[in-house]
Amino acid sequence: MRTPRWMPRTAALLSLALAVGACTEKPPPGGTDNPDDGGTCAPVNRNDEIRLGLAPACEGCHLTGNKPFFASLTAFENGLVYDERYVKRGDPENSLLVQLLEATASGSYRQMPLGQRYDEMVASGHVTLTIDQVKTWIRELPPPPERLEVADPQAFSVRWLSAEEMVVSLMDQLGLTLEDFVSTTDPNWRNKAYVVNGGKLFVWPGDWSPGISNEYVSDSRSVERYDALGGGNSLVYRKKDVGFGPSAAQTLVQMSQAWCARAVDKKGNTAVLRYVTLTDTTAKNPDAVQKNLRALYLRMLGQPPSEAEARQLFEQVYLPLEAQSPRLGWIGVCAALIRHPLWLTY
Repeated sequence: MRTPRWMPRTAALLSLALAVGACTEKPPPGGTDNPDDGGTCAPVNRNDEIRLGLAPACEGCHLTGNKPFFASLTAFENGLVYDERYVKRGDPENSLLVQLLEATASGSYRQMPLGQRYDEMVASGHVTLTIDQVKTWIRELPPPPERLEVADPQAFSVRWLSAEEMVVSLMDQLGLTLEDFVSTTDPNWRNKAYVVNGGKLFVWPGDWSPGISNEYVSDSRSVERYDALGGGNSLVYRKKDVGFGPSAAQTLVQMSQAWCARAVDKKGNTAVLRYVTLTDTTAKNPDAVQKNLRALYLRMLGQPPSEAEARQLFEQVYLPLEAQSPRLGWIGVCAALIRHPLWLTY
């Protein structure tokens, strides 16, 4: 799918707004008493120094969502600093945070932030906190404070994905495009109502042009499925449903199975089958199967699986289906990840 022209500008403005809004926390106890002083970015401890130092490079993607590490000091400490998946206290070289900053991490995401290496951002002056300073901080990192044992409702903010986000993100993650669902034989097909190829479980908003709901061909339920996911429709004055009820769950189950099948069967598509082919099995190439399973988990959920999670996905989903065919095994794993809470929420 092509990105609308307005999206990059909107994203840039949003990033600027988030960056400006990050320096609005209340000053620490004992700080200024001046009521006109407003917010402050003065760190309250060493962890906060690192948070604020990393913020210009990281908060654009990690101020909200499933991993809002930079929303507050509490979120930073609870979600990143004292989670050994990212920071191994006293061992910076084996900390994923350092590996991401150095662009040496394994998996689909070798570096953070995406698009530009962290050391280049330091060299340009966009950030002033160096990787060596991050390493020193990890070596000297004290044990977690007791307050981390107390839940903070402000630490993380999670919501259900909207219908638009489900449709667009699934197409991107699974390597699918409109051409995988609609007829493209007419050279002018993009300027006409979409002719939907039957049997592909297409899901599309009724007020996205082209393709107004009553002009669909072969699959008139495309808009009904979108509506069931909670999508709004300005043409019939229906608001979005921000919840996730039985209709949305049923539609997503069908959608995940059908779209994962499309992705697995699509010739030359490595979105799902990155390290394996449909001839690889656990008996023939077990290492490739395990590598692909972990890579797909990372691609779909944005974080590497724990050993327990990877084993559960392999033993309870992939293996039973692989007994029928590797194709079904990967469709099942892909569909299971789409129905995972980490995929369903932002």
